[in-house]
Amino acid sequence: MEIIDPERHYYPILRGSELTSIYKLYNRGNEPLIIYDVQASCGCINIDFPSESIDKDDFGLIVVDYDSAKNIGYVEFYITILANTEKDIFTTVKFDLNVVTSPHYTQDYEEIYLERRKAKLAGELEGDLTQQGYYTDETQTIR
Repeated sequence: MEIIDPERHYYPILRGSELTSIYKLYNRGNEPLIIYDVQASCGCINIDFPSESIDKDDFGLIVVDYDSAKNIGYVEFYITILANTEKDIFTTVKFDLNVVTSPHYTQDYEEIYLERRKAKLAGELEGDLTQQGYYTDETQTIR
């Protein structure tokens, strides 16, 4: 497996922004390349990777979406690719960047998270989205 630019250094982004990074990987082996799993070093990263095998001399794309809402300053992330490669069981790619705050107003990560949570849940749930709770078979509790 050959990965184009496996180690990247991005320019600074504004806190709360999202960054999409696409890694192009080629199958340089003689057998079809199968990507079993791709794992990120942070929960702030969503990953989309090929579910089908990649034929010899063909390529696939791993799309990494990073959300900077909970970070500030220098950040570094690792993406681990588990595949049927000959040399290693896994391969790692890396990217880093600086997350900077706005000079006019800086939301804390809780404000950013709550706004995004409300936007994602809007229309899917009825009632107050800030009320969280749980239930057991016998009682219902709201905290």
